[in-house]
Amino acid sequence: MAYCIRCGVKLAEGSKACPLCQTPVQLPPDMEEGKAQPLFAQNLPPRGMGGVNKTRKGVIELILSLFVISELTVFLSMWLSGNGSQSFIPVFSIAMASLSLILAFSVKSSYTVQATIQCILISIFLFGLDAADLSLFWSLIASPAIGVCWLFFVYPFTRKAIAKPKTAAAICLLGSLVYLACINLVVNHSLTWFVPVTLPVSATLLALVALFALWFTKRKNKRIPLADIVLATLVIVFVTIASLDYFLTGYQLGAFGLRWSTSLLSASMVILLFLISVSVSRRVRRFFTSHNRHS
Repeated sequence: MAYCIRCGVKLAEGSKACPLCQTPVQLPPDMEEGKAQPLFAQNLPPRGMGGVNKTRKGVIELILSLFVISELTVFLSMWLSGNGSQSFIPVFSIAMASLSLILAFSVKSSYTVQATIQCILISIFLFGLDAADLSLFWSLIASPAIGVCWLFFVYPFTRKAIAKPKTAAAICLLGSLVYLACINLVVNHSLTWFVPVTLPVSATLLALVALFALWFTKRKNKRIPLADIVLATLVIVFVTIASLDYFLTGYQLGAFGLRWSTSLLSASMVILLFLISVSVSRRVRRFFTSHNRHS
């Protein structure tokens, strides 16, 4: 804290002259003005910043210790009992479980990050179990299914999906189609039912969703009732299932027709007529209400 030697005005830190009388400020030789230290200590950063805290480090060390003990115990017991060649699955399972727990305690604890890591680990685990006999078959179907689950239950909550919902929906649909094509290729080694069944059913689903989305967005009242959304969803589901029955019948029997979905298609038509009648009644009521107001 310094003051002017002529007028006594309080000087700011680092001042070269008095702001009032312009008297130069001179420090004694071999003396530098340091920065003022705060009277009270500054607040510590939020908990968890800058790495893993001591509690998590202790848990991770415990997991590593149990992992080493478990691996040695299982391997030695299998080897001493003459089943050393079958020790891969239990040893690999313990390793994957330990890795899953370690990453759960050491990586950022957000839903999207943790769910993504666990989905990747589960896929690796399934591939490892299937590769125990040095061949891959069922994991080529099961592991991509984890990816499809990630698309529908994790990806929509990411920042990119929230920012671009239409793109996210297209990615989810494309991922589902790729998965179904992979199943067809793994099981039949060619696209036998994917092209004649899956693609037309997917096109039907997209067309229905687009039609109802266009119908709802063209309304003057932007607030869509929940009952309309539920009924529209039922129509989409029922008609899509009926289309699956129709194209599957053509694929299996060579003649297109409905075998077991006739009741679903009839129910969807009834619901659709109800939605149309409710929409028309709302428009008529709005017309007469606005007409009475203007008159």
